[in-house]
Amino acid sequence: MTTYQAEQFIRDYQRVLADDTKRGSRRDPALLPAPKDQILKAIKLELAQLFFLNSHTNEDLVKPLTNAAMFIDSFNELPMEPSDFIESMHRRRREIDSFYVELLRLDRADPFYWQRVFTILGISCETRKTTFLEGMKQRFGMGARSGFPDGEDLNGRRPTGRLTID
Repeated sequence: MTTYQAEQFIRDYQRVLADDTKRGSRRDPALLPAPKDQILKAIKLELAQLFFLNSHTNEDLVKPLTNAAMFIDSFNELPMEPSDFIESMHRRRREIDSFYVELLRLDRADPFYWQRVFTILGISCETRKTTFLEGMKQRFGMGARSGFPDGEDLNGRRPTGRLTID
C-alpha cells in the first residue's frame, strides 16, 4: 500500500461514513471500499504521514482520522449490542493512541523512517528488485535454510560430519 492508495481508501471510506441515514446503526460491510484491516492500516499510514510532516498536532487533520477508525466496527454483518459497540470504539481509540506512541519513538530524520512505519503496520514494501533477488537466492539454493537435523540454522553452508579426535 502506498500513501496515495491510503489516501484514496480514506477518502472513499469517509464518503461512506458521511451517510447520515445510517448514522448510529449497523452498516453493511459491502459498502466499505476495502477490508477493515486495510482501512485501518491506511488511517495509520496517513497519521504517520501527518507525524512526518509535523502536522500531527493539527486537530482538524487528526480528529477525522481518529473518528473514522473508531467507527469502523459499525460495519458488521450482525448488529452489535450498544455496550459492545462502545467498547469496540474505545478499543480502536486505544489502538490509534498506541500507534501514535510508537510513532513518537521513531526519529523523523531517520532515512529508514518509512521502512520502520511500514514494518510496524505489517505492510510489505517489496520492490521488483528485492523479489527478483529473493527468487534468485531460492533458485540457486543460497541464503538461510531450515529443516536440518537438530534444528541448526546453517546459513547456506552444507552440513558436514563432525571430526573426532582420539
